[in-house]
Amino acid sequence: MKPLHWLGFAVIAFLVLFPIYWGVRTSFAEARDASWLPRITFEHYRYLLSQEIFYRYTRNSLVVSLGTVAAVLLIGLPAAYALAKLRFSGRRFGILFLLLPLLPAIAVLTPLISYMYRLDLLNTLSGLVVLNLVFNLPFAVWMTRGFMLAVPDAVEEAAMIDGASRLGVMARITIPLTATGLFAVAAFVFVQTWNNYLYAYAIISSPDQRVIPMGILASLGAWGTQWGPLMSFGTLGVLPPILLLLVFRRWFIAGMLGQVR
Repeated sequence: MKPLHWLGFAVIAFLVLFPIYWGVRTSFAEARDASWLPRITFEHYRYLLSQEIFYRYTRNSLVVSLGTVAAVLLIGLPAAYALAKLRFSGRRFGILFLLLPLLPAIAVLTPLISYMYRLDLLNTLSGLVVLNLVFNLPFAVWMTRGFMLAVPDAVEEAAMIDGASRLGVMARITIPLTATGLFAVAAFVFVQTWNNYLYAYAIISSPDQRVIPMGILASLGAWGTQWGPLMSFGTLGVLPPILLLLVFRRWFIAGMLGQVR
């Protein structure tokens, strides 16, 4: 590889990794320490973990993220199975599941909020689950379809010859054989929901209902220039998505490509 290519990679890596490094560094540094390698202290984390509001935001994020994952899997598994294994006239339009996420979120969000108002779901965690379900379901179905396509048809046909129903085949054969891929889909939905600020900002107004992305931004006003606690909040907030993506990165990439490797 040419030296110019390495230089380009180095510049990109620096631009991506330096903000992360500085944020983590600030979370472990003393308040007035601006050195590149500061003396490590846990005072900011102790302060953050002593605040009840941190646990409230974390609880809200967990409720919304896990609720969205459960709803997506409940609705998405039958839809993905139909696209992967059944033959019907509208099957060719399955590509729309991949195209729908490309629409500007704000264009779809506005009419959805009006329906949320009619359903009395504004400023509720359940309403936030519904919003995240709408936006995460299409791509999750497409990813799941890719994993289910890798299950040999002969295995399912043998089970049906033995008397299993189509629903039984899906529940007892297809889903267990794609379990690892489904964990990757669940991780993808969890990360997307956990990190999303726009949908929460659109319908949540009560401080008690805020999720972590809203809490981090709101903390700017609460803590002022106390960057240490802020960076501690951000560091702890990104740990769950990072860990999930590291564990399931192989199957996540395979799902995006529509095949299992």
